[in-house]
Amino acid sequence: MTVQTAPHIHEKREDLTAIKTVLVAHDFSESANLALADAIALSKLFGAEIVIAHAQAPSESRHIHHTDSYMHSTLEGIHQQVESAGCPSREIVHAGGVAKVIAEVADKEHADLLMLGAYGHGPKDRATLGSTAESLLRSVPCPVFARGPKAVASLIQPGRPMQILVPFELPCDPDSLSVAVNAARLFHARLDILHIVDMGHSLSLPHAYQDTQYICEQIAIDLRTDGVRVTHSLLFGKPNQIILDRSRELDSTFIVMPLETRAQLSSVTSDNVAAAVIRNATVPVLTYRID
Repeated sequence: MTVQTAPHIHEKREDLTAIKTVLVAHDFSESANLALADAIALSKLFGAEIVIAHAQAPSESRHIHHTDSYMHSTLEGIHQQVESAGCPSREIVHAGGVAKVIAEVADKEHADLLMLGAYGHGPKDRATLGSTAESLLRSVPCPVFARGPKAVASLIQPGRPMQILVPFELPCDPDSLSVAVNAARLFHARLDILHIVDMGHSLSLPHAYQDTQYICEQIAIDLRTDGVRVTHSLLFGKPNQIILDRSRELDSTFIVMPLETRAQLSSVTSDNVAAAVIRNATVPVLTYRID
C-alpha cells in the first residue's frame, strides 16, 4: 500500500459558524454521488455554493479509465443535476494526487465543509479506510463530512430532529469541541457527548468512576451555558464499537470526531478509531483537525 504524504496546509478553518462554500470531492463513484446529494441539501438549507473538485491522478486508470470526453460529459451531468436543484455551483479539475489536489482546492476556495465519499472506487469490503481518504481527513483545512460504505441515508431529513454524537477524551480541551458546538447551533441539534473508558488500555482507566462522571457532567454544564442542548454518557468498552452502538441507540444524524494531523499515514498500519467508525457507521462522520 502506498503511503500518501499529506499536503502542508498550515491554515485550518474549523469554526464552522457559517456554511457558504461546500466542496465535494468527486471521483464519479456512487459514494461521491451520495456526498453530492448531501451538498445539495446543505446548499438549499444555507444558500451555500457547491464547488465540485475532481483530481486526475496518475493511478486513476487502474480503477476506471477516465478519458477526457468521459470526464467532461460526466461533469456536465453533475452540473446539470446541481443546477436543476437550484443550487449555485462550479467545477474544478486539476491533475495530481487526489489528497494534494483536494486539500489545495479546499484551502484556495475557503471551503467551509468538504463532502467526501470515503471509499470511492475502492473495494467496500476492505478492512482499511484507504490512504487517500485518511490523508485527506488529516490535511484539509476545513471540517470533512466522510461517508463510509454503510452510510446511505440522507444527511438532511425534513421533520427529523437532529442529534449529534460527540466522543471525547479526557483531559478535554474545550476548544476541541468547538466544531461540535457550532454544528449544533447551525443545525439546531442536540449534542450527546460520550466519554469511553477503554478497559484494554491502562492509560484510559480512571482513578475513580465518580471523579470521571463528575468531569463529564461539568463539561455538559459548561456547554449548556453556551445555549447548546447537551446530554452526556460515560461508557466502558472498545471505543469504536461503543461509538457505533451509541450512534444507533440515539439514532444520531451524524458523528463528530477530531483527528490529529500527521505528515504521513499508511492505511495498512492505521488502526485509529475514527477510521473504524467511518468504515462501519450508518451515518456520516464529521471530522476535523486538531493540531
